[in-house]
Amino acid sequence: MRAISFVFCLLIAASAALYSQGNSGDTSNKQFRTLAVDAGTVTGTIRSFQGVNGPPYPVKAGLPNLVKQYRDLRVSSVRTHDSYGPTEIDAVYTDKSLKALFPDAAERLQVAKASQENSIFKDWNADPEKPESYNFGPTDKIIQAIRDSGAEVYYRVGRSAGGNLEPPRDAARYAAIVAHIAMHYNQGWARGSHSGIRYWEIWNEPQFFWSGTPQQFYELYDKTARALKAVDPTLKVGTDANAMPLNDGPYREGLLDYIREHEAPFDFYSWHIYADMSFDPYDAVVIASETRLLLDHRGFTKVESILSEWNLSADFTKDEEPELSSMENAAFIGSVLMNLQDAQLDFAHLYRGDTLWMGLFNNDGSYRKPAYTFRATGMMLDTPDRVDASGGDTNGFNVLAGRSRDNKRVQILIDNYEIPAQHTPPIFRMMQKMKEQGISIDTPTNVDLSSFKYPPVRTGIRYSNNKGYSLTVSNLPWGNRPFTIKRYRLTKTEDFNLVEQKKAEGATASFSNPLPAPGLELIVLETK
Repeated sequence: MRAISFVFCLLIAASAALYSQGNSGDTSNKQFRTLAVDAGTVTGTIRSFQGVNGPPYPVKAGLPNLVKQYRDLRVSSVRTHDSYGPTEIDAVYTDKSLKALFPDAAERLQVAKASQENSIFKDWNADPEKPESYNFGPTDKIIQAIRDSGAEVYYRVGRSAGGNLEPPRDAARYAAIVAHIAMHYNQGWARGSHSGIRYWEIWNEPQFFWSGTPQQFYELYDKTARALKAVDPTLKVGTDANAMPLNDGPYREGLLDYIREHEAPFDFYSWHIYADMSFDPYDAVVIASETRLLLDHRGFTKVESILSEWNLSADFTKDEEPELSSMENAAFIGSVLMNLQDAQLDFAHLYRGDTLWMGLFNNDGSYRKPAYTFRATGMMLDTPDRVDASGGDTNGFNVLAGRSRDNKRVQILIDNYEIPAQHTPPIFRMMQKMKEQGISIDTPTNVDLSSFKYPPVRTGIRYSNNKGYSLTVSNLPWGNRPFTIKRYRLTKTEDFNLVEQKKAEGATASFSNPLPAPGLELIVLETK
């Protein structure tokens, strides 16, 4: 988005990738960030935050099957939220409730019809104990596709956005249905499978998608969690996909206090964050720290903290698609994923992985820019021993380095992102356009959006010496043996292309290359 000056263009033209043994490479460019990697010092394990919302199986007619793409990206966990029919029990959709999500009238009709046909328990008056009461077929395809992609299923119990908001008519009956769904997918009940679904998240964002009282929500959670544990005590149950994780109130403190006082099953707490207000890739880390303190303070020290939705913006409209599929968002996502390595967080799910709205792929299955970021971070899992890397920061210039367990590969991932100096929060643009078009999303009347709390905006961030990098990698584990160097780049004009491949030898390597924001580079050093 920013114009590149003539002087900087000359800098890019004059800069060349340098490699040398020892320290003879030129790493003195003052506009470049000085980075150092010690491949001999292991500091921990590189963690996978490769989770996404949205299954690889198409949730709407005409969309591609993305099993292969999910495998390529090393997607580790798929949250079944917003699948529109499959995985759901009692969602009801209307033309009005879907208008904001699907502006085209014919498409809305198709989604509403398919959602009703593909839900699991279509007749509320049917007997939950009888297999014939269930419509498992469409959900079976979703679950199998997730498993085929190599990812774990993270089952969201509840309804997709645009569904009805009222509580289920009978919480105990609802819990029994959920229990039989778990039996179908984990114990083979009703010609089911043994899919090993561990995580069961009960509901999504009750601040926005629940019109009942908090007490009704607590009771639904309690009954459903106990029903799942009765099926298998090793299952992990949790809630509540909190849309406002920094706001105190009934769906944070109230919920946690109820769970503690009633000794309800509780294995994980989930929450969401979109960086509409700040564009800051460190917001998720800040909220993760506060969430951990919140849980520990109430004695939930062993309860996992899960970020089950995140992205740059919650604006799902067509107008925001260019930004969400841009190189800027690809660099933002890379910075977040790398910052999460040091967060007090168990795992996370980007919203979303498929082709809908802010998905990673186009409708023909081709990669958008952020998908290449996920591919790069997925490749880092091949070198799981995290090694010492210095020179990066939490503002957008991130560096992550790893070593393979057989000591034959070292990888360094560098991401360069800049928070825009001025921006209009995308969510505000979305709300304004929806208001102009007379479109509204049904939400409970007690939601006060003006009270939505975000992490404090970090001030004083100034970007300098971030036009590229000067990197030294020392203590390569193979000593003086020969090795190969490969560099992959993701920029506005490059789609994670292999931009350099050469042979080298020695225990130290030095590089100096331009990498203006937004940009990402993966350096792979490997011996036989």
